[in-house]
Amino acid sequence: MPPTEPWSPSPGTGFWDYSGSGALEEELQPCASWELPYAHAFVPALYLAAFVLGLLGNCLVVRLLARRRGPRRLADTFVLHLAAADLGLVLTLPLWAAAAALDGSWPFGPGLCKLSGFALAASRCAGALLLAGLAADRYLAVARPLGARPLRSPQCARALCWGAWATALLAGLPALVSRDLQPLPGAPGSQCGERPSDALQVLGLLLLLLTCALPLGATLFCYCRLARRLRGPRRPRLGRVPRTPLRIICAVEGAFVGSWLPFGTLRAVLYLARLGALPLPCLLLQALRWGLTIATCLAFGHSCANPLIYLLLDRSFRARAWRLAHRLSSVSSRSGDPSADVRGPAENGGRASTASPAQPGL
Repeated sequence: MPPTEPWSPSPGTGFWDYSGSGALEEELQPCASWELPYAHAFVPALYLAAFVLGLLGNCLVVRLLARRRGPRRLADTFVLHLAAADLGLVLTLPLWAAAAALDGSWPFGPGLCKLSGFALAASRCAGALLLAGLAADRYLAVARPLGARPLRSPQCARALCWGAWATALLAGLPALVSRDLQPLPGAPGSQCGERPSDALQVLGLLLLLLTCALPLGATLFCYCRLARRLRGPRRPRLGRVPRTPLRIICAVEGAFVGSWLPFGTLRAVLYLARLGALPLPCLLLQALRWGLTIATCLAFGHSCANPLIYLLLDRSFRARAWRLAHRLSSVSSRSGDPSADVRGPAENGGRASTASPAQPGL
């Protein structure tokens, strides 16, 4: 593959810029760089696979939780908003898949370039903040079951979720300013990238700390305290702690950290290199570029991870998903069978009456 500039175009903006800035900065050491072998083939395939799985899985989560009968648990409120945040990222994946297949060329115009970067930044920031809220809720439920009861009301949970969304939207606003079409180095066409600027690099590093490092730090703090509390001597006010919900939520948190921590770490190194605080030789620049490509795929793949975790670890979620699939298949089969219109009400009603009631879920 022909050599390209060391910093390549990529989705995202600010600290959610996923592989590079999209423009060569003259103050950096000029280095020839090669694309990751076969990246133009496997990167779009991975993006499209994440799009299909993430769209189906997160729509299933939203469908089951939004239309759930009876009172909704506080954890379910956070999970519902997490699915909505993942959908915001998932819907941009076909655009980035097309750009990756075209070797970085962006064929969708400047408007979608800005909106896609904004959606990515807001969705990932919302995910980090919602997971921090979920961790705090689990800690309070176990360690302060009585004293924290006023803070664990449905109204407070909804207020926290909407506050996370408001913060995420503000964090995504720099995308509308910094993202634009830039000339594609060494090839015709344009790429979706951010304008090179020291101020934008400093802003991106601050956003990385405020909307990624701090929420992840708060999340790890809550779960370390929670684990220490559970390992200590049993206290009467703790009572019986259900292990399955904690296992599911820890898996969700672990998937987020494992998916986004490599990207965040490499992104921070990239910002420091661009600001001149961390000079890197050409060999490390090449390794950073390839590492960001792989970390981007891992981060995008997280958008379909949570529904798979629920299906694997939550028996109630599996049961409700199976009942929904059975209802949809029954409706489809009846719509294609003319004799279904003349079936007696006792036959159809009898089948409906045997359905088991919905069980408490996530």
